[in-house]
Amino acid sequence: VNSFESPIQKNDQLWITIGGTNMEDLVLLNSGSGIIQGSNISPTTAGSHAPVMGYLVEGDGTIKLPYLDKVKAEGLTRLQLENYISERMKEYTKNPVVNVRFLNYKITVLGGVKVPGNFSIPTERVTVLEALGLAGDLTIFGQRENVLVIREVNGVRTFGRLDLGSKNLFHSPYYYLKTNDIVYVEPSKASSINRERIPQYVGMAAGVLSLIATIIVVTQN
Repeated sequence: VNSFESPIQKNDQLWITIGGTNMEDLVLLNSGSGIIQGSNISPTTAGSHAPVMGYLVEGDGTIKLPYLDKVKAEGLTRLQLENYISERMKEYTKNPVVNVRFLNYKITVLGGVKVPGNFSIPTERVTVLEALGLAGDLTIFGQRENVLVIREVNGVRTFGRLDLGSKNLFHSPYYYLKTNDIVYVEPSKASSINRERIPQYVGMAAGVLSLIATIIVVTQN
């Protein structure tokens, strides 16, 4: 398994289409628009487009598919699930072609970046450097040697610290991000100090301007 491939987890939403020689046999699986239909459909939104229907991975790690009933999805990669469903569907149609996509593949970037927020990843593959690029890169106060990645897998939260200038960055298990990862760029202490002193600087500037105005008035008189 490639290091960037995210295993399917509980509460993931999966978009699944199944094609084959006898399309009439697959009417329960695919609607006319190619969007999956089934007993545990949940609506979601792909970007700003119209709602897309997907299969929700249940609390027991399974999805329910017509013909196949419950299919264990948790722990498999997207490609592994495609291969498994393809093998099972050979009983019902010739030459099955299965496509599985994540509908909820997103990451969050916070801290010392120019545009913090949530980002949907259509390619299902993103590095920490690409994620920072989506967030507009680090601000002048962002610490490149102190980037924290927060990851939760099966209810267990893990933390990885990255130094963007280190040659070991590309070998870190946190270099390729997984769905729902949070990237936090630690701001430097100078950032908070400057924010704290802004009111002080404003007051000083106002005082200086007032003094200059007084001097001008006195001089003119």
